[in-house]
Amino acid sequence: MLQVYNTLTRNKESFKPLKAGEVSIYACGPTVYNFPHIGNYRTFLMTDNIVRTLEYLGYRVTLVMNITDIDDKTIRDSGIAGMSLKDFTEKYTQEFFRGLDMLNIRKASFYPRATDNVEGMIELARKLIEKGLAYEKSGSVYYRISAFPEYGKLSKIDFDEIKIGASVDVDEYDKDNPRDFALLKASTPEEIERGIFYESPWGRIRPGWHTECSVMSMREFGDTLDIHTGGVDLIFPHHENEIAQSEGATGKPFVSYWMHGEHLIVEGEKMSKSKGNVFTLPEIVEMYGGEVVRFMFLSVHYRKKLDYSESFAENAKNNYLRLKETLDNLEFALRSADDGEYSGGREILEVLPELEKQFKEALEDDINTPKAITVFRELSRSANRYLETGKNREVLEKTRTLYRSFADVLGLFASAGEEEKVPEAVLKLVEEREEARKKKDWASADTLRDKIKASGYIIQDTKEGPNLKKVE
Repeated sequence: MLQVYNTLTRNKESFKPLKAGEVSIYACGPTVYNFPHIGNYRTFLMTDNIVRTLEYLGYRVTLVMNITDIDDKTIRDSGIAGMSLKDFTEKYTQEFFRGLDMLNIRKASFYPRATDNVEGMIELARKLIEKGLAYEKSGSVYYRISAFPEYGKLSKIDFDEIKIGASVDVDEYDKDNPRDFALLKASTPEEIERGIFYESPWGRIRPGWHTECSVMSMREFGDTLDIHTGGVDLIFPHHENEIAQSEGATGKPFVSYWMHGEHLIVEGEKMSKSKGNVFTLPEIVEMYGGEVVRFMFLSVHYRKKLDYSESFAENAKNNYLRLKETLDNLEFALRSADDGEYSGGREILEVLPELEKQFKEALEDDINTPKAITVFRELSRSANRYLETGKNREVLEKTRTLYRSFADVLGLFASAGEEEKVPEAVLKLVEEREEARKKKDWASADTLRDKIKASGYIIQDTKEGPNLKKVE
């Protein structure tokens, strides 16, 4: 049975969805004001791994991920750029989606935008005021956290120092200094001039950051959902505030399981512009390739800090390429496989079910992708041992099927096995080299091998003929 670590209880728990066979997930998406850095994408990939694991285990998953296209940062930076809020946020929304494609992250079922849900936020604020959980002050609406006794149950912060009635307008504030937070903010004269406002019973407003997630998740899933994901930096204040808003309005539990991903740091330090160690996803992908970056993220459990460094990335790349080479070799061997004797294949056929069991158990243990990769590598070793002598089609097909299954769950080798058109010039060099080898002209054969490599391909000599591979 799947076990997940629930931030709310600080325990690993057996997963039981609200509806048998179906899972509802809400994930905090991007604030579209800049290029997302690699730490942001680690969190998005964590959610993708959760979805893939649940589907592998037989669940039908609905994932909703919000797009924050109106908040302090988007308003500030669109003004600096001299762009309308809509055009500015659309630019970075498309950059976000481009990054998902780079990492082979599956698209969510829905991507609601904050600007499309303001009416729902106004209605939530009205309901909370009626219940005595919110109040209007100078055209803004604030949540009264002293009226919600369970405030702090997610973050476990000591709230003895709360100043009753003190309110804060900024979206992000000192974690040790909680205050009544803004549900709706009175639009400033500058915002009104730029058309960034919505009419409400309290005047012209625009939403606070926290309100949108409560509204959008409850709109899609109702009062309670199964899983809510995000980075650990969102536990407080963002997710704490979501609980207060949602449960204050409905009187029902908001989320059954809270799952949070740890930070990505760079060579032992937090990413910061002042240290010059902030990397965007395109920068890292250009160096290593999208699937290598994905594999790098998979190699560290989502609840552990990932310490990015050049050596760490190179090690991940080497491990990724070894796994990919095994799949390439399986595909190549199948082209000339036979239907004869197993040739030692019984041993691998016996081990496949056990490896599949271990792989599933690894993922059922709180989405333990590093452990799953260890099992994957053992499958790779078993496959390579068989490939040294065995060529039975049934054995190869069963091994490849399981290999593909592991890869698909982990989101790897999406294009592997697809026929790639090799340039005619390279194919001609391969033919010339084969002729030289037949004539035992080894010097010419070596020269041609070097030319093939310079063209971006390496060649392996096998009993079945030359196996041509593109250099990664």
